[in-house]
Amino acid sequence: MRGIGLYVHVPFCAARCPYCDFATAPAATALRTRYLDALAAEARREGNALGRPRARTLYVGGGTPSLLEPDEVGVLAAALGAAFDLRPREATLEANPATLDAARLDAWRAAGVTRISLGAQSLDQRGLAALGRTHQVSDVAPAVAAAHARGLAVGIDLIFGWPGQTAADWAADLDAAVALEPEHLSCYPLELEREREEADANWPGGGWPVVVRWRARAQAAAPQEDAVAAMYETAERVLRRAGFRHYEIANWARPGMRAQHNLGYWRNEEWLGLGAGAHSHLGGARSRNPVSLVEYVRRVEAGEGRTPDPAADEASDTAMLALRTDEGLDLARHAQRFGAGAAGSVRAALASLDGTGLVRLRGDRARLSPRGRLLASEVFLRLLPP
Repeated sequence: MRGIGLYVHVPFCAARCPYCDFATAPAATALRTRYLDALAAEARREGNALGRPRARTLYVGGGTPSLLEPDEVGVLAAALGAAFDLRPREATLEANPATLDAARLDAWRAAGVTRISLGAQSLDQRGLAALGRTHQVSDVAPAVAAAHARGLAVGIDLIFGWPGQTAADWAADLDAAVALEPEHLSCYPLELEREREEADANWPGGGWPVVVRWRARAQAAAPQEDAVAAMYETAERVLRRAGFRHYEIANWARPGMRAQHNLGYWRNEEWLGLGAGAHSHLGGARSRNPVSLVEYVRRVEAGEGRTPDPAADEASDTAMLALRTDEGLDLARHAQRFGAGAAGSVRAALASLDGTGLVRLRGDRARLSPRGRLLASEVFLRLLPP
């Protein structure tokens, strides 16, 4: 094995964001200690099973991993270091701007973190209120400065299309983010389609009715689709002028600062996911852990492994993921990896889009056009297996 991407899920949050579908849980949950013990046990089990592979990249996501106390960070880092050859070329921590105090930052830096992905979501206080966020706009700049002072690269996550947002609001958000001089920016449209009710199982009382009501109100007040599409085009224009490379549908980076861990996903390379709700892709097979903390802890303590995910089609997944990036899809390499038949099917599917202006096909290289990035789902539907 040439190495893997290693993802570690820390689900704890100060509050439940109503738009979030990830596996999260209250920071003060009674399961916190048992969860962290289970995470260490799963790391040992998987590291042993894989022969202590090298982790090319490390990503600690959530949830809000920056809520961990410094001693918890040290214990988790030691468990990962014992289970894997932990010499990542990039180690990323997801963080909330309000929880990056000096002690926590120093603990993560000592654990090898090189990069912070900061969930700012908006630099407009009205936007934070509309999204149900608990931090303040005033928390963001000090968090960026503190990370930079420790030599860490910073990525800022923004959400556009929040209820009541105007084109001018979004342009101001982008300008404020660029002024903080991050190395990376991710811009996501607000998604209001509920996918996973079981994600609320980790919260006392569930939370499902509250989330449903919030999404109904948000849908009624959200900008129209054409306005959201115009916001995306504004991001392309503003960030290009600011010197960022638009290297993936929702991601922009300064030269040399693309997110290497996420590139591993988009190239459909091998990765191992540890923790509740985490997915893995190893040896061409996909698997996942349960979203529920109770079930995840029970399964680890019982010595049970991940659940296979047989629904994925490796060849079509690889094609769709590659098209998300500005590198696009190399059909010759696709044929080497999956056979001439699979590559021929992809080529035929892309050829069926001739005249739409969604895909640019030059020789063996296929890329989404700017319009194709806006309507990527239309392209990906053609690539799904029959």
